[in-house]
Amino acid sequence: MSAQPADVSEIDDPASLIDLERYPIDALDSPRCKALVAEIRRAMATSCICALPDFLRPAAIARMVAEAEALEPLGYRGPTEASPYFFNYRTGDLDALPPDHPRRRKTPRRMRQIAYDLIPPTSAIAQLYHWDVLTRFLAAAADVDRLYRSADRFQALNISVMDEGGCQQWHFDTNEVNITLLLQAPDAGGEFEYVPLIRSAENENFDRVRRVLDGERAGVVQLSQQPGMLVLFKGHHSIHRVAPVRGKRRRFQSILAHNTRPGVVGSLESSILHYGPRVREQTALAHAEPGAR
Repeated sequence: MSAQPADVSEIDDPASLIDLERYPIDALDSPRCKALVAEIRRAMATSCICALPDFLRPAAIARMVAEAEALEPLGYRGPTEASPYFFNYRTGDLDALPPDHPRRRKTPRRMRQIAYDLIPPTSAIAQLYHWDVLTRFLAAAADVDRLYRSADRFQALNISVMDEGGCQQWHFDTNEVNITLLLQAPDAGGEFEYVPLIRSAENENFDRVRRVLDGERAGVVQLSQQPGMLVLFKGHHSIHRVAPVRGKRRRFQSILAHNTRPGVVGSLESSILHYGPRVREQTALAHAEPGAR
């Protein structure tokens, strides 16, 4: 199964997936959309996050959940614990650091992820991701001249799956702005938690990060997401996690990767960690000379 970029003209109208009455993203120059963009920019500037509830229509949510359930067996579990830094922020030789240093600390990670190449281009989430109208709106909301969809065949778009007890470790993002859609909320738990701007380009603030990893709750902000909610979040300097899921209903969320530069591809090491050994094999096949298979 492959999900390379699809021509929107070959699939359903993505406009039907969004509540355009509430969020008129297809009319960027209209007064209502300009006001929406200004509101998002203010929220991002003051609190590093903006949540848009009911961004998706109920029928779109139902379709995306059904598609996620069908794809769920393809999810790769990955590591059961991980550092806040993954591969996105190298900060020296780990062996030279004390055992309690945040770079050497790991917190629980219990989730599965469905890679982009396993998501069919005809799926609703892929249709939405490839809709240029959405990309232009997100660029305006993020206050950048232009955004580009990721060129990574594994990382561009994904669906995360959390069963009962599922969670995501405290971590920082690679991108300055992360864009997510919650498709299905669990019975309880699964809240998005973050500490805004805990570090900067000038100061890693390891002491404060250590306290968060130790369980300190001071400064932790909690966002309870509802299905269909679009979230824009500055996660490169803000440590964040997903709290443990409770109940039998799975938590489904999708990350829609965008970059300010075209052609951006994530590290192979990161893709293998998140999506499994098959990534190495698929990458080798993609780079093989004609006839090498």
